[in-house]
Amino acid sequence: MTSADTIHKTRAGSARPLLLMIGAMASFVANDTLIKTVVDQLPVGEIVLVRGIIAAMFIAVIARAQGLATGLSAVFSRPVCIRAGIDTVGTLLFVFSLGFMQIANLTAVLQAVPLAVTLIGLAFLGESVGWRRILAIVIGFCGVLLVVKPSASLSLHELSALGVVIAVALRDVATKRIAASVPSVTIALANAVFVTSAGAILLVFQDAVPLTFNLFIRLAGAAVFLALGYLCMVATLRSADLSTTAPARYSIIVFAIMSGVLVFGQFPDRWACAGIVLIVSSGFYAIRRGEARARKAELAA
Repeated sequence: MTSADTIHKTRAGSARPLLLMIGAMASFVANDTLIKTVVDQLPVGEIVLVRGIIAAMFIAVIARAQGLATGLSAVFSRPVCIRAGIDTVGTLLFVFSLGFMQIANLTAVLQAVPLAVTLIGLAFLGESVGWRRILAIVIGFCGVLLVVKPSASLSLHELSALGVVIAVALRDVATKRIAASVPSVTIALANAVFVTSAGAILLVFQDAVPLTFNLFIRLAGAAVFLALGYLCMVATLRSADLSTTAPARYSIIVFAIMSGVLVFGQFPDRWACAGIVLIVSSGFYAIRRGEARARKAELAA
């Protein structure tokens, strides 16, 4: 093998995690887009229930194919259930928020999650956070305010958007408490079970709407895209470091803006665009700074 072949192979290997991450972000936006097209026609409980059933079946097939069908007892372990419960709250808030916010704006707000995770680590876990990352947190949340544009009295959908950020950040913190020996598919199945159950409970208090074939196809498509996004994400995390794929995560903003323009005829205004820039730049800096501090601590140890 020539040196040119070696270089080409190395570049291809390094490009694969980035392409997988971009594929995950595109799949998540496709899921969000399909959900947004039905959110004004179906109650939240019915959307979550139907999509959850399909996603759970899809994940169960994957678990069986991977030979994990008999080793799913961890689904009911305390750390996995806590994570699934938090993720369920975040899912319900997210679906509710989609009905009121532009998809690009809501997606941009969620990019503040790394900042929220850092803030939670500082406030409740006693983690050391330098002044630079604190400044990044402040700038990032200023960006969130520009995107959400809260009124003098916060409305329910504004609060729900901020609630999604907090829920996802708490979910990420809870993920760290799960043993590495627990398969990712097990965690995904627990999420599907919890979210589906929450949808069923919520639907008891809502008026169910008969599903047309068109609505069912959209929900089924959303479930498949959600599962595909998850599989791409897992493959990415297993083949590269977070620092390698972090820039590709923000491709979700591009996909969300494209969805808003092409599907819904929506484009973020100049204040929202400014907020998106602040959120992405501060979040990216916070991630890089945290990884640099972690490497420094490892070298010191």
